[in-house]
Amino acid sequence: MKTDDKTPQPVSSEQAQKGQPSPDPVLERPNPETEAVDKVITPTSIKEKQDEAREIEERLAEVERKERR
Repeated sequence: MKTDDKTPQPVSSEQAQKGQPSPDPVLERPNPETEAVDKVITPTSIKEKQDEAREIEERLAEVERKERR
């Protein structure tokens, strides 16, 4: 029975070292009908967003320091 979960079934490191294939395909092909939506709604990592916010705050602080001069 196939579920909608796209998470691959893990292969133990011992199996991988012996060259045994994964019981299921590791990755599924994207569905062309939903690919655009999937890309839009897939969340970006929180860490990446925090880094972007930190960079923006640093730039803003630098601009504010220059304004005060």
